[in-house]
Amino acid sequence: KDDARPRDVRSSATFWLSQSAGDRATAGLQELIGDPDREIREHAVFALSQRPNDESVPALIRLARTHQDPAVRRRAVFWLGQKRDPRALQYFEDVLLSQP
Repeated sequence: KDDARPRDVRSSATFWLSQSAGDRATAGLQELIGDPDREIREHAVFALSQRPNDESVPALIRLARTHQDPAVRRRAVFWLGQKRDPRALQYFEDVLLSQP
């Protein structure tokens, strides 16, 4: 969370946070997705994708639908595409079948 730290230290901390157990890790990663540094946001989306599906899939869907940064939305969609989860498939069906 300390943006005065070097980027590589923050990126590494983001990865190791993703390896932590529990909801606090997911909540911490979601906080980092609001970081001012684009690279840290991308690392946080990746790290979030590494959490268990019950935590990561709903969070990635929420990011893909609502995050203000298009790059975050693209990364969330990419990682959802890597999931073998029916909720991710349902998200893609909803997007592809929605009427403009």
